[in-house]
Amino acid sequence: MMRLQRIGIGTLILLLIAGLAYKGYEEYMMTQKKEEAVPIVQNESVLGGLEVGQQAPDFTLNTLDEENLTLSEFQGQPVVINFWASWCPPCRDEFPELVSFEEATGIPVLGVNVTKNERRGKEDVEAFLDEYPVDFPILLDEEAAVEQQYRVVALPTTYVLDAKGIIMAKKTGPVDEAWLQQQIDDISE
Repeated sequence: MMRLQRIGIGTLILLLIAGLAYKGYEEYMMTQKKEEAVPIVQNESVLGGLEVGQQAPDFTLNTLDEENLTLSEFQGQPVVINFWASWCPPCRDEFPELVSFEEATGIPVLGVNVTKNERRGKEDVEAFLDEYPVDFPILLDEEAAVEQQYRVVALPTTYVLDAKGIIMAKKTGPVDEAWLQQQIDDISE
């Protein structure tokens, strides 16, 4: 009788483990299907967004200090606009490069945080900046209006503007100080 109980309990445990394994496998397959639906693009030109040669649209956004900052305030000098989010690993990777570039050149970098995509909004931005302090303005795109205006489809996305506000370079994905410097050198030539 005891042996029959052990077999019964063992069978129940095996069935429970099999059920949990099947459920886990089913969830894994659902995740894989979602990931497969997003193709990885090798050709950056198909990602959309504003293109080199176009006039950069003017915008006004609030800073973390609740002050308004307008892109046209920087007319007459080159400027870098970087769209980012705190949850974006490539954004985290490139932040020290943006800081170093701005410090080395004095060319303004505007960090446009796509705040609407942040889980806790401004709170996530502040936590990120505690970890990665910057001297350049961080602008909060709380309604994603500027993100839509620039047709940003991936983060990070960086635009380099000349002194007249014309887009001279654009990169989807992380930038480094050397790439930024090369774009500025190309503008100067």
